[in-house]
Amino acid sequence: MTKRPQLMVGVGIALVLLQQQVLLQRPPRLLKISSQHVQSGTAALDLQFSRPMDRSAIAAKTSITPSAPHQWFGEGNPLRVVMDAPSGLEAPIKLELEGVDRRQTLLQRQRWWWDPRPWLVVTRRLPKGEQVQLQTREGDWIPLSPIWPALQSLVPLGNGKGIAMVSSDANGKETIWWRGLQTHNISRSLEGLKTPSPMSLKQLRSDSLLFGHLSTNLNGDLLVQSGGLRPGSDRVELLQAKGSRQRLAIQSAGPIQLLPAGGGLITPTYNGLTLRPLIDKGAPLQMLPGSRELGAFCGASGKAVLVRHWPDYRRSIELVIPGAAPKQLHLGEQAVLALACDGKGQRIWAVLGRWQQQRGAHELVLINTDGTVMQRRSLNPWTVQAGTPMQWDAVGNQLLLTLSQAGMSDGRAALLDADNLQTIDIGADPIGEAQWLQAG
Repeated sequence: MTKRPQLMVGVGIALVLLQQQVLLQRPPRLLKISSQHVQSGTAALDLQFSRPMDRSAIAAKTSITPSAPHQWFGEGNPLRVVMDAPSGLEAPIKLELEGVDRRQTLLQRQRWWWDPRPWLVVTRRLPKGEQVQLQTREGDWIPLSPIWPALQSLVPLGNGKGIAMVSSDANGKETIWWRGLQTHNISRSLEGLKTPSPMSLKQLRSDSLLFGHLSTNLNGDLLVQSGGLRPGSDRVELLQAKGSRQRLAIQSAGPIQLLPAGGGLITPTYNGLTLRPLIDKGAPLQMLPGSRELGAFCGASGKAVLVRHWPDYRRSIELVIPGAAPKQLHLGEQAVLALACDGKGQRIWAVLGRWQQQRGAHELVLINTDGTVMQRRSLNPWTVQAGTPMQWDAVGNQLLLTLSQAGMSDGRAALLDADNLQTIDIGADPIGEAQWLQAG
């Protein structure tokens, strides 16, 4: 009676060992390929395989067209390829993937197409209200929202897989919305690279709101800060990209911003800025005292650029590096109207403004980490549309601004070269605000 169970166990073990040997003899497979935004290069891809790979072989045998400086990272599985093209990328990339795993078993050669270029998303004023629209590669516009009486805020998610919006009705009551996007920026064929497809529109809060503020990070998480008509209706919620929803017990004196790489946020207080983790572990909070406001995050490098307001009405631009005191890069009487920085925090762009002859004069400057002005140019006759951001595109090494002129009721989307600050293009279509949507 005891021999039969022992025989069955032995047969089972033999089958498992046989299955393992069969699997080991099979060639390695690419299980998943996806864009990675938490990095300081031009663009990056993450590759997940069925088993650990020989990174040096993958790097040596894989070809990338058009050729651009790049590096492979990882300990076998997953692997990450980071592009670092100083002059930017202007077309889709062809990836001829080839190599071996750690047992020297050949990975089947395969071709992938990847378009890391961001999409232009704008708010447009139409006869019946305002609408969010996305520009295709061919220059056409497709709607991403209904037409609402007014749009108060637009925030493209940091991973490129959706947008969040705040609309308002004729009475000034606000509503917060979220729309997911199906992305098509990685494909086995060039024809498979397509414009993002809008998914269902969701209302994030059903009650009437007096205000709504949104913030996102490079992981695609969304922070929703809102307040309603009833006392105690103020709420701060974190909607994670993976689908969970969490209410945060945080008090703030103004808009809260998520850190780009995730895990923390910056909250304004009445006497400075506070850096705090999303999960409170009892550690003392880091604080920067003084009248400061966040100007821009520098990708995933951990650096940020701040604007400090002084009692004599001067303003300074400061570079903040983790673990170090803020470094002053500029001090002057001009208003700091917009800020941006590259992913490594080595180049900082600022739009400075002052009144001259009864009208505003705006100047764009490029500053290095020593505070030296490397480039400057007057934007005349254009000025930056009030309340709109300046954003740097790492893929194309270009700046995006919303500009307007005297006599214009709407702005125009403007692209400028990030190195020499010369104009690349100023769109002909009237818009309210222009922003980048990352390739998901």
